[in-house]
Amino acid sequence: MIFLNKKITCHFYNTMFYLFCMVICFSLSVSAMAQNISTDTNSPKYSNDIRVADNDVEEDLGDFFEDDLSEQVKSQESLDSNEPESDELEDFFEDEQDLIGQEILKDPAPEEAISNYRINGEISLLGGYRFDYRRPAGQPSDHQGVSHLKAKLFLEFGVNFSDTWDFLGSGTAFHNFAYQLNQDTNYTSDFLSDNETQFELKHLFIRGNLTSNLDLKIGRQIVVWGKSDSIRVTDILNPLDLREPGMTDIEDLRLPIFMTRFDYYFSNYSFSGYLIHEHKSHTLPVFGSSYYYFPIAIDSVDDPSVGIENTEYAIALNGTFQGFDLSLYAADIYDDTAYLTPFNQQAHQRISMMGGAFNKVKNSFLFKTEAAFFSDLKLSSYRQNGILVENTNAYQRLDLLAGLEYSGFKNTNLSIEVADKWITNYNHLAKQSGAQEHFVQYALRISRTFLNDTLEMSMLTSLYGEKADEGGFIRAQGVYDISDDLMLTTGVVIYMSGSAQILKEIGENDIVFTKVTYSF
Repeated sequence: MIFLNKKITCHFYNTMFYLFCMVICFSLSVSAMAQNISTDTNSPKYSNDIRVADNDVEEDLGDFFEDDLSEQVKSQESLDSNEPESDELEDFFEDEQDLIGQEILKDPAPEEAISNYRINGEISLLGGYRFDYRRPAGQPSDHQGVSHLKAKLFLEFGVNFSDTWDFLGSGTAFHNFAYQLNQDTNYTSDFLSDNETQFELKHLFIRGNLTSNLDLKIGRQIVVWGKSDSIRVTDILNPLDLREPGMTDIEDLRLPIFMTRFDYYFSNYSFSGYLIHEHKSHTLPVFGSSYYYFPIAIDSVDDPSVGIENTEYAIALNGTFQGFDLSLYAADIYDDTAYLTPFNQQAHQRISMMGGAFNKVKNSFLFKTEAAFFSDLKLSSYRQNGILVENTNAYQRLDLLAGLEYSGFKNTNLSIEVADKWITNYNHLAKQSGAQEHFVQYALRISRTFLNDTLEMSMLTSLYGEKADEGGFIRAQGVYDISDDLMLTTGVVIYMSGSAQILKEIGENDIVFTKVTYSF
């Protein structure tokens, strides 16, 4: 394949093939053991939907950085969608619920709940081993060997005040024991602070009906724009956790932020307005991380303060029609991607965006497109005679995406997406700032289910450059449902370095991983 550089050889394909075979064999043996040992595998699970009537769904690699979210989190994200729904789209996804646009056709009021509150969550154990790491020049830490022995807890608490009002809060905590075992690796303090132990508040919001057609939602939440599953074009409202690119999908990377949201429903349309009170940057790798791509440490970014003058604004109009749906977006926000000032500090620029997304179903095919135009973009300072000089130009960028998904094969789903991010007023200063006139990304995903849908094997390939030769990664994994409450995930990620700054050293991070998740 011309898409892969010299690093992807028969050795890596053999590695992935053997891994897939091992996953299937191991999963079958674990299943047999679980059936003999388990005394009760039919315990009910709490549903994650506090209120089905509010149809927000979460949904592209953070332009690179992006699957092992719990069943509960996926259900919560299904409350944060912004897209309309049609019967034909539901048929396309067959056994899966079509998450496109549940905001248009509001569900009836839920039946009386058994209780007014619920608590659920998950406990997971993640192990990872970097088998091909070579420390780059200037990297203070050695990440070869065991990289993950991470224990993670996710908790979610919900309260139903009435049939139309509810509250939800969630949070996570984890500790990675691998860094205590690897005592001779010179981990930086910033890296340990960011990756060894963490307590994080996730969702925290209250929502309900103001009228029969008007909903209100206030608090930390996630909003998904666009149709793409792997590449971000119009999906710009929430920042991403990009500390470990390629390990998980976009849907698992979004970070909630505090905002006020109004949704008004009429005919086959919904109109949404957003007041975004909190701005957070993408969570990036820090100095000392194996994914850190600068040769020296850069000062951490100061996010804009919370205040009326820094409030961000966004609107969306969604419509569903026979066999297709359409969404239009506009926003005035801070760019989640920071630029570098002449003082070697990171800062954020206020930008404007207008865009749209379109889906069309035809037999077993789903066609998807997105477009977004950004103005007032700021690029990083450039070096002139050894001194950092500010790039004072304001740039515009047109992002275009086209995708095709096919589900005509039994238990199999194929999808391909291509995006081009084009700086329309590109000049020599933009080149000196390290920007590319065209930043092209490809995403190819193949997935298939086995054993009555208890085992899913998938492969995601994400490549950059017009000829797909400027870096990227391949992630192959298997997910096996041992029981209703227990899930095993095993996989491998192969990275390829490229010419772009963020991809120059990433090829040294090849990793195999296994994760066990218990949901309650």
